[in-house]
Amino acid sequence: MSGYSEDDVRRAAELREWVMKQISDKQEELERLRATLAIIDSVLKQGSFRAAATMAPSSSTAAASEPARQTTAPAKQAATMAAPPPPRQQATAAGFDPGKEVRPLKRAKDDLLLANAEVTANSITIVPAPGIDLSVNTPPFRSFFLGRILDGMKGKDAEKAAQGAISESGAMSYKVDEDSGGAIKKITITNYRDKERMTEIFNTAAWVFTRMLEKAGR
Repeated sequence: MSGYSEDDVRRAAELREWVMKQISDKQEELERLRATLAIIDSVLKQGSFRAAATMAPSSSTAAASEPARQTTAPAKQAATMAAPPPPRQQATAAGFDPGKEVRPLKRAKDDLLLANAEVTANSITIVPAPGIDLSVNTPPFRSFFLGRILDGMKGKDAEKAAQGAISESGAMSYKVDEDSGGAIKKITITNYRDKERMTEIFNTAAWVFTRMLEKAGR
């Protein structure tokens, strides 16, 4: 006969449930921190590169003045050719609506373009970049990006709608379009509602797509 009472067993079961929830919450927090760290590393990497590029070696001003005048026009021309087009030109070139803002989602370690995110005040549409094949069945797309991030946001909005804090039509929803082989064509998120959510979606999407490419051997 067991030395534990029914109350002991019940409390142990409740404690186990609490511990499992804590583990799940901490895992989600860890994944978000990793995604945020990847974005921070990318920003620091790009910032360091730009800072280094603007530094010029010291030299005699008098000796360099004439060559500098002679090369000013070619330098400006080269800079113009190398500079990326403004967002609306990029949107047109990528086949997006030029009236919407387009944000690139890149891999942190090498700035590989993973996807373009088309943003309006009410929606976000994420489209994988050309040559980036991502299957809906590759982890952690369903389990983390959909299951934890987007479904988590949907759940919070559903609670607010039930409490009357927001309308049901104003609650967040999403749709994943895929081809016959399961490759992601686009992800449409409606009623993301605030900048904090938008940033979290971008950060986690970039991190998840990076992990998916790693699993595909890229």
